[in-house]
Amino acid sequence: MDILYDHQAFRTGRFSGIPRYFSELILQYKSDTGITPILPAFWTINHDYRNLGVCEQNITWNVRDKIVSSAQHYFHQNPSRLLDGAERKTVRLLEKQEFDVFHPTRLEPYFLKHIGKKPYVLTIHDLTYEKYPEYFPLSTKIRENTRNVVEHASLFIADSECTKRDFIQYYDVDHDMVNVVYLGSLFEKYHILQKQDLHEAPDGKYLLYVGERSPHKNIYHFILAIRSLLKKGGCSLICAGGGPFRSDEIKYFQALGVRDAVSQETVSDQKLIHLYQHALAFVFPSVNEGFGLPILEAFSCGCPVVCSGTSCLPEVGGAAAIYFDPKDAASIMHAVNMVIDDGDMCRKMIVKGYGQLAKFSWKKCAGETKNVYEKVLE
Repeated sequence: MDILYDHQAFRTGRFSGIPRYFSELILQYKSDTGITPILPAFWTINHDYRNLGVCEQNITWNVRDKIVSSAQHYFHQNPSRLLDGAERKTVRLLEKQEFDVFHPTRLEPYFLKHIGKKPYVLTIHDLTYEKYPEYFPLSTKIRENTRNVVEHASLFIADSECTKRDFIQYYDVDHDMVNVVYLGSLFEKYHILQKQDLHEAPDGKYLLYVGERSPHKNIYHFILAIRSLLKKGGCSLICAGGGPFRSDEIKYFQALGVRDAVSQETVSDQKLIHLYQHALAFVFPSVNEGFGLPILEAFSCGCPVVCSGTSCLPEVGGAAAIYFDPKDAASIMHAVNMVIDDGDMCRKMIVKGYGQLAKFSWKKCAGETKNVYEKVLE
């Protein structure tokens, strides 16, 4: 069974959840004789695509890497799309028709005029743009693109039961066409040892936030909610990934009086693992998610999780996390104080986190996704 994946998710950021999801699937299928993954070969700054070994690097890659790095540093812009020729290469593969199922990595409808009668499967990661359009200036365009590709899809995959419910509500698709397939931890491959000495207190007096700082991630309201704690030195906040702080973010932190207590770090997987392992807690104040991969990352590193009790997050975190109302400053502050003040509770959370993590794996995700491909071809 030949499965064609496209370029869309792999052409922008260096690290991001959706390309990680597809790269983990593809890596699983490389050892599955029943599936042959097919991808276009192109230059990109995305590390997950590069690690797949689809395209050999050449001398022009360093030049393009430097252009992107400079544009991101000075203008906070990513010109990758102008440099990769990726869509053209995917279209060639589509028009060759030498595949059984197409699985686009995002929902742009460019492929509809090239796919012919071949079936395709869509993964629906979240419906934040539908539920909170105020956070997405281009929500109308996103909605239009999604409706175009949903109309002719053979089957759908949703990252969680919550995402499945949202998708059915907003797009009126048949319940039986949507298959829930949970993801795995992005740190699975590192075989991180579980913490043995749970009596040892974290040596870092910081809270950890991971990923983009988009409006719906709610990190600015979170910082506002805990500013008294940050100002008096009870802890600091490290924002891992998401790019360097913009000037408007720095001004916001200065206005709150917490500039010295909030920092940003660009991280590799190994550095991120270290940050999780030594943090007081991982905090995830997002108002909406489709799955919440960082929760599993934190569990795998023995890091307590304090997160929003909204969307799919309780579905993934189960009884192993502390939840708060992401719009309620008092609720946020209470949850954070719990992990700072109650060491016994944190130790119990770590143990529960290891147990919750065992419910998720990329092997299981790949197997259930393969079942969806097979259903399409029945």
